[in-house]
Amino acid sequence: MDMHTTGQVARATGLSEKAVRLYVDRGLLTARRDTDGGPRLLDDGQVARARQVRLLRGVDLSLAEVAEVLGAPDAVAAFDTVWGVRRSSVPESLAAGEYVRSVLAGAPRLDVEVHRRAVAERLVLGTARRATLEELPRVLPEATAAVFDVLRTADVPLAGHPYVEYHERATEGFAARVTVQVPVVDAVRPPQGFVLTTDGPHDEAYVALTAAEADDQARLVLVHDHLSSGHALTDGAPAGDNREIYLPTWGTRGPGPVVEVAVPVA
Repeated sequence: MDMHTTGQVARATGLSEKAVRLYVDRGLLTARRDTDGGPRLLDDGQVARARQVRLLRGVDLSLAEVAEVLGAPDAVAAFDTVWGVRRSSVPESLAAGEYVRSVLAGAPRLDVEVHRRAVAERLVLGTARRATLEELPRVLPEATAAVFDVLRTADVPLAGHPYVEYHERATEGFAARVTVQVPVVDAVRPPQGFVLTTDGPHDEAYVALTAAEADDQARLVLVHDHLSSGHALTDGAPAGDNREIYLPTWGTRGPGPVVEVAVPVA
């Protein structure tokens, strides 16, 4: 069985490393150290459990309630008891609650259509940022505009849609690492704060969302989890950070899809 550091668990589940350590300290996750002072290591089962903790916290269960649900002989029944008390008061979270329940039952389901495509190798110019959930709507357009300014100055055209890579999950209190990437036709000398890299050839699973669906933050989180967890894949496994790919209709808000949530697939 593979073992994972707290940092690897954080990247795999969309949690911050601080949150993973907290959940270990609270007994929600189990870790071991192979040597005194060595890194905490968690097995594959704990990675799956960490994702369940994140989903339960995402529907506003307290840490005590999370422990109650995951420690119960029947996690689904325990969740129904806790969730049944509050579901009527938070109707906007009903879809999230049903998704969490399906994950706990071992049969994850979400009402979205997942597509697959092959992505050819390409050059991408990117710039990294840190932002909390509240800051993302301001930070992402600023970073995208900064990349476009570099391309205009260098007179290098785009070679595809701009996208954002989410290396961590942003929350109200945690500034996550994100990178705005733009595929380019030719190499460009990146100024300070920008990096030119190669996005290697890969398969990609994606879900296309309309403007209304993209504005529903709770649903957007579910789509990201459905892809990053591998639940949505009939074959293969996630092989990189989640992306949001912004289509030309993003600025006009439609009609039709305006953004795609995607994940590279091995």
